[in-house]
Amino acid sequence: MTRLNLILYFVLIFTALGVVTSQDRSRKLYFELEQQEESAKKMNVEFGQLQLEQSTWSMHSRVEDIAASKLQMQVPDAARIQVVSPDVPVDLPKAQAEKTADEPVVPDAKALVTSAQNISAKNTSTSEAEK
Repeated sequence: MTRLNLILYFVLIFTALGVVTSQDRSRKLYFELEQQEESAKKMNVEFGQLQLEQSTWSMHSRVEDIAASKLQMQVPDAARIQVVSPDVPVDLPKAQAEKTADEPVVPDAKALVTSAQNISAKNTSTSEAEK
């Protein structure tokens, strides 16, 4: 009987130590959780402030003011503004224009530059003729 009491006593001691260890670990984890939640709140506030700052820096009027003052840029005259629509075909070299209908026509960089130069030359000659 004493042997059984001794075994039960040790089981009781180990169980009590397990409960104390478990509670201590639980408290430490809860404290860490609270710190992480506080850190997340601070980061959310900082993120909101950064979004506000980004929207302030990228305001159209601010960008326009900086472009005018620091870069000496100016808004072009209405006659010089050309709206490019995706429906209007671009002048392509004959080699690319002769591609089959099954293949999508994707102009290379040289073709786009040449087309832009042709359009610019046409607009320049047209605006000079109007003067």
